[in-house]
This record gives sequence, C-alpha cells and structure tokens, in this order.
Amino acid sequence: MAIIPRKEDRPSKEERRTAAAEWVRGEYGHGGYTYGVSKLVTGLMVLGGVLYLVTPWAMVVCLAVAIMSMLGRRMLERQATGDFSDLAEAKKQYNRTHNGEYLDFVEARSKQMLRDNKALRPESKKVVSEYLDWAERRQAGNARKGR
Repeated sequence: MAIIPRKEDRPSKEERRTAAAEWVRGEYGHGGYTYGVSKLVTGLMVLGGVLYLVTPWAMVVCLAVAIMSMLGRRMLERQATGDFSDLAEAKKQYNRTHNGEYLDFVEARSKQMLRDNKALRPESKKVVSEYLDWAERRQAGNARKGR
C-alpha cells in the first residue's frame, strides 16, 4: 500500500517548474565553498568532440584539461572545507576557554583565505568576513579590558 502525500504537502506546479529550471541551470543544492567548473568542463568536452574531427590528439588535450580542472576544484573545495571547519572549531574553543590565541588564529586564517583563495563563492567570502569581524571585535574588547 503506497502512501500518497496530501495535496497541500506536495509542491505546486510552479514550484516544480522553478526547481526543474534551477536544476537545468545547475543552481540546485549546496554548491560548495568554491565556484564550480561544470560549465568549463562541458565546454571542453564539446570542444574536444569538435576537435576530434580535426585531430584526435586535440580531443585528448581538451579532456585532460577538463580532468585537471575537476581535480583542481576538488582540491580547493577540500581545502576550503577544512579551513571552515578549523574556523568553527577555533570560535567554539574561544567561547569555551577565552584564550586569545584562538582569536589570532581566526583572524590570520580568515585574512589568508580572503587573500589567497580567489575561487571562493561570494557567500563563502561573506562567512569568512563574518568570522574576521567576530575575531576583531573580540580582540578590541579584550584590548579595552586589558587582557
């Protein structure tokens, strides 16, 4: 016996169309911390298919560049995931211990991420900036208190 959801629990026709359009454009789900390379990879695959007619070696080069870009994005995403995890843990530990070294770490790592990682999405940059502002406010408060 199948359980059929009530009509009010199901998405409307317009919501389904919007979700399908977002899926087609690649705007669905959590996009990660860095920009995606799906459009680049798709373009390289199409270019490789066209260049195959000219010379098969050009196709191999296009596909190799596509694979390298996917691996590069994976590397950047893993690094960003680790950095965000480190920032969250440092904030948690500062709130628990009030050790100023955690603030120094959050400030240094946030500045490094904003300076070095040009592939961060605007949402990710905003979160990093919030961590940086949080650390700077705490350090200013500690300086006024004389800690």
